[in-house]
Amino acid sequence: MLPETLLIADHLTLTYRPDLEVLIARWHRYVTLNELQLGYRSLADEAERRSTVRWLLDTRALSINAEAGRWVNDVFYPTLAARFNRPVRMAYMVPPGTRQQLQTNVEITRLFDRFQKTMYPYIFQLFDQEGDAQRWLAIPFE
Repeated sequence: MLPETLLIADHLTLTYRPDLEVLIARWHRYVTLNELQLGYRSLADEAERRSTVRWLLDTRALSINAEAGRWVNDVFYPTLAARFNRPVRMAYMVPPGTRQQLQTNVEITRLFDRFQKTMYPYIFQLFDQEGDAQRWLAIPFE
């Protein structure tokens, strides 16, 4: 089966890879909070429609923003438990310098720590190489 791509808006495409059972969200530019919220809601809707819990989120075009991070963590992630009856595995594609920024920006570091503590039963990992992200997503759930 061939991948199917949906253009959500000028800033986001969603591509479903039926061969890998992975939904890929690619943000193409910096977005407003409203655009980010639309994107995440569209991602969850499409993932539910496809019955997939393996997501690759290409956020390399986004900048880290504490307000957006709080919305994702405090509002969006909690809605997933009601929609999916199994763990959601999210591979986040980030620019190479992001890990260093997470270590040096106190506010972002605290937010990232909160992500990790509140994600259960969701699993996420940061990647700067898409092949590594795809391999991680392919690991069978335990």
